[in-house]
Amino acid sequence: LAADVTDARYGALGVIGDAGTLVEFITTGISDKQRKTIGALPTGRGVLGQLIHDPKPLRLRNIADQPGSVGFPANHPPMHSFLGAPVQAMGRVFGNVYLAEKRSGSEFTAEDEEALVILAAQAGVAIANATLYEDIRDRERWLAALRDITEKVLASAPEAELLETIAEHANELAGADAGTIITATDAPGELIVAAAVGARSSDLRGKTLPAAGSISGAIMRTGVTMVISDVSVDDRAFQPIVRLGKHGPAIFAPLRVPGGSAGTLMVTKLK
Repeated sequence: LAADVTDARYGALGVIGDAGTLVEFITTGISDKQRKTIGALPTGRGVLGQLIHDPKPLRLRNIADQPGSVGFPANHPPMHSFLGAPVQAMGRVFGNVYLAEKRSGSEFTAEDEEALVILAAQAGVAIANATLYEDIRDRERWLAALRDITEKVLASAPEAELLETIAEHANELAGADAGTIITATDAPGELIVAAAVGARSSDLRGKTLPAAGSISGAIMRTGVTMVISDVSVDDRAFQPIVRLGKHGPAIFAPLRVPGGSAGTLMVTKLK
């Protein structure tokens, strides 16, 4: 819509990630074939980065004349005139709208800039409202999970049923593929998968592992949560269980009780 309103040949919306770089780049005016020949999408250098670091409208007659311009990669279509504006609302910048190559003139006009600012502001409000709605939905899901677990505790549900319920809710809330709860057995130094949900749960449930040298054993000793990018290659993981579940990225959290930890809760994505 922004490209149509301003008569721009090319348009893009760049989404800014937590690191302050572009994590998505949605384009119009460039075919899928052109995008493939250009190569990797931009991360936010040059003129695109200027809008990220200084989020206010930017209008240029020629991109190449702008200080800090880094040029274009091979196979990129020629672009001269430029117009950009931040997509922001509620004090937060979500990304930027970029336009290039005005068809009906050598540069974008002040009226084009005004129109783009209005569109970007509307987009910002829409994104902020959607984000707020998702936050509310997430809080509702957390409260529902806590209510379900609390009801089972008050009803004196069997330990196995309670642990399965906790693992199920954790798995769902984390958007994970599988979840387990590991606790100690009566045998010294031995742990057991007391609850398992999701993928391969029937194979994982009841498996034992040593406390010494394992991630769960370390967490039960320290009470510190661990986030691991790929648990399948972590030397601290008990590999027979990890390989069985084909675990990839994972979070391990202690089940805290007065005086220490009674076990660990793990959620994971599968490889």
